[in-house]
Amino acid sequence: MRLALLTEIPAPYRLPLFRALARQEGIELRVLYLARADPRRSYPVPEDERGFEWEVLPGHSVRRGRRWLVFSRGVIAALRRHDPEVVVVGGWNQPAFWQALGYARTRGRPLVTWVESTARDSRSGSVAGNATRRAFVRGSAAFLVPGRAAADYMRSLGVADARIAVAPNAVDAVRFGRPRCQAPGVGPNRRVRVLYVGRLSREKGLDVLFEAVTDLPVQVMTVGTGPERTRLEGAAPANVTFLGQLEQDELASQYAEAEVFVLPSLSEPWGMVLNEAAAAGLPLVATEAVGAAHDLIEEGANGFRVPAGNAQALRDALRRLAEDADLRERAGRRSLELSRRFTPEAWAGAVAALARRLAG
Repeated sequence: MRLALLTEIPAPYRLPLFRALARQEGIELRVLYLARADPRRSYPVPEDERGFEWEVLPGHSVRRGRRWLVFSRGVIAALRRHDPEVVVVGGWNQPAFWQALGYARTRGRPLVTWVESTARDSRSGSVAGNATRRAFVRGSAAFLVPGRAAADYMRSLGVADARIAVAPNAVDAVRFGRPRCQAPGVGPNRRVRVLYVGRLSREKGLDVLFEAVTDLPVQVMTVGTGPERTRLEGAAPANVTFLGQLEQDELASQYAEAEVFVLPSLSEPWGMVLNEAAAAGLPLVATEAVGAAHDLIEEGANGFRVPAGNAQALRDALRRLAEDADLRERAGRRSLELSRRFTPEAWAGAVAALARRLAG
């Protein structure tokens, strides 16, 4: 079966998913990227790590604030060359996805929309966005979602369960599941190592995190860069360290050395770093705004979900983990168990099964 997948950029955390899909029996995958990179993010992507057929469409992009539009050329021509039996598009926010919708309707081919947005996503409430979503709800044969929060969001748009398929987001467990480093011993000056990985931008809730960890017996290691780095470095308490952007192997080492992972986002459709932290066997603390938190966190068992923007609730959750080594140990083991459900093969199997059903 020929399957075409249109998505924005070759993000490294998607590559294991696409490789697994290309290995599915009977699937001929062609990935069409709209651009080589997103100017809002910095992702190193080795060219030799692909393992599937792909191309980058020509075109140009426009950025206004947090909004990024890519005006691609050759979308229809590329689809005609591959002649897919099923078309998958990575959302409804780019003109190329609309072109693919028109192509699919003209050719009588099913179109699947891959949606990670949730009701808590800050991008989900605009009037223009609502009109766009309604059009894609009518035009899509089915929807791929990564988990519960996105599935609930699609139901709120009137999509029946029969048109929703859950394909769990996943990461390379081998890369992030390396042996844990031995934590330092107990002592009066002992600080529990807490890790944050992500952009340094307002929607990530780092101001809330800094308020929460002030005077806590933790050392917060922040990995990433972004437009707020200079301001955040000036606002951070003494127990916060900025490591900047790291390569994948360096990042995996940080997961291995950490004892708790925190994601304090005010808006986060999914949050692949939560998958990485679970695969590394870490206790997880995240806000309810994080889509992945509704699938990867069992409250009190492997971590805690807290209200977005609530520094006291975040502080209480981190304090419980910082003060209880046995809880950290149990929570880490449970995170690792949960992460085994979220594999590239599980994602690929769900996508392939949906495509076969629609094509059949």
